[in-house]
Amino acid sequence: MARTRKNRPPAQRRSIAQPVAGRAKSQSGGEPSSRGGIRRVGSFVGEVRAELRKVDFPNRQQTMASTAVVVGACIIVGLYLYGLDRVFAEVAQRIVDWQNG
Repeated sequence: MARTRKNRPPAQRRSIAQPVAGRAKSQSGGEPSSRGGIRRVGSFVGEVRAELRKVDFPNRQQTMASTAVVVGACIIVGLYLYGLDRVFAEVAQRIVDWQNG
């Protein structure tokens, strides 16, 4: 007994170009602007400035502490990799010496 398909239309695939739910909106929640190019650039620059005012930049002490952590981590990882390199170089040298007799 074979199964038959019910009479329903085939599922349609949504293309990538079609938006999921209508028109795209800007991150500020408004409708996208359809003004001229120069005005749009000016609007973009204004939005960038507004966002940059919200950023909490680190002070000198925080920057120095973060830099010290990064430099310290780099030194530790570098020493670890140097040690591994020396160990593997020694192992490889012993294998070569063993093969050469």
